Amino acid sequence: MNIRFYEIDLFRFLAAFGVMVFHYTYTAFMEGYAPIANFENFREVSRYAYMGINFFFIISGFVIFMSVKDGSAKKFVISRFVRLFPTYWAALILTSLITVYWGGVGFSITWPQFFANTTMINEAFNYKPIDGAYWTLFIELKFYIFIWALLLCGALQYIQHILAFTLIVSTAALFFPWAENVNMWTGIFPHWSGYFASGCVLYLLRRDGINLYRMGLYILSFIYIIIQSVLFGSLMGKWFDIIFDSTTIILINLVFFAVFSLTAFCKDNHLRKRWCFYLGILTYPLYLTHQHIGYIIFNQFGTESNIVNLIVLTILLMVVVAYLIHYFIEIKLSRSLSRWLTKRFLVIRKLDVRKKYQKV
Repeated sequence: MNIRFYEIDLFRFLAAFGVMVFHYTYTAFMEGYAPIANFENFREVSRYAYMGINFFFIISGFVIFMSVKDGSAKKFVISRFVRLFPTYWAALILTSLITVYWGGVGFSITWPQFFANTTMINEAFNYKPIDGAYWTLFIELKFYIFIWALLLCGALQYIQHILAFTLIVSTAALFFPWAENVNMWTGIFPHWSGYFASGCVLYLLRRDGINLYRMGLYILSFIYIIIQSVLFGSLMGKWFDIIFDSTTIILINLVFFAVFSLTAFCKDNHLRKRWCFYLGILTYPLYLTHQHIGYIIFNQFGTESNIVNLIVLTILLMVVVAYLIHYFIEIKLSRSLSRWLTKRFLVIRKLDVRKKYQKV
């Protein structure tokens, strides 16, 4: 019987919500996107909410590896395409329209940039993301391509060794000076590769249980996460000329890793509540739509007296938008598209089998 890990829906939503809070209360002011959103005292806390991105990558490693248990490369491609692109295109069009009409001087797009963004690999064509949050999608795609390649060549049977190699090399690479200068907004190695691998390790522990090898990978995963997050916090401090406390970063990682480990090690989980599903469905569209639309709203309507209330209302608005995208795109469109593509795949496979027997 397949188990629905409802707690992961909760983790995903909290990670997305944390990133939204980080953008609205930290980068909006610190990077000059919406100077009205100036929360000097609250920034002492909200500056660490960026770590939701790191947790996203761990969750992705767990969930994606769980989704490939049937070993079909074609089904994997179909499921990832249907999961990612229709919702992304809807968010891209919405963000682009709002940017064109209300973006002002601070936010603008071009037609070549828009069309490059539809591919999700716009950085490969030297076009910036239309929304700053989109940079993670390019990283996710690289991970999916890697998993697809493993499926295609039947290498999943060696996944433990592949994960060990990934974690060891990624961790070692962080000690080299070039790790501070590598373009981490487009490159998966070494700053993000270990997070995906850590998620895969947690799923292996859940699926196959504890042994010495997997526990070694588990410990190595945590070591990687601590080293990378402390290094990244140091880099963030240099970029913003502000201190990111290493102890705080370590404690946040420790709490997340411990809570997520309950899913890996324990049969039951008190956080595994059915209602968490309704938070999980909001996560992807909320992540895709919140950032630049939020900044534009702050610039259009924000004042020193209303900015707190405006941020709260914007968060509520983004949740509603996320639900509408989920309902009309993910339910109405994506599920139909998934059935159509799966049916086409089955028809093509039957034709291939028929031709094979005809040749015999």
